[in-house]
Amino acid sequence: MGRIRRSAIRVEPRPTVAAVSRHCSRTGCAERATVTLTYQYGQAQVWLDDLSRERDPHAYDLCARHAGRLTVPQGWLLRDRRRALGEPSDLIAV
Repeated sequence: MGRIRRSAIRVEPRPTVAAVSRHCSRTGCAERATVTLTYQYGQAQVWLDDLSRERDPHAYDLCARHAGRLTVPQGWLLRDRRRALGEPSDLIAV
């Protein structure tokens, strides 16, 4: 009987979603995202938060430059809820 040959091909594990860095949602921008933008059309409000842990299909990830230049339509309210650098986290280590 013939011998069975095993393939020498190694399959590398694929990176998980958490391991892949997210980029700015603005077309043509390749910068790393640092801010998550969400909005509520009915309330005419926009929120800027620190980058969310997981990507949300209903939110936009922005780099610092695009978040800093963001303007909202007249009559809308922009709420910047990002933590300032050095500000303590709301999370408590156990």
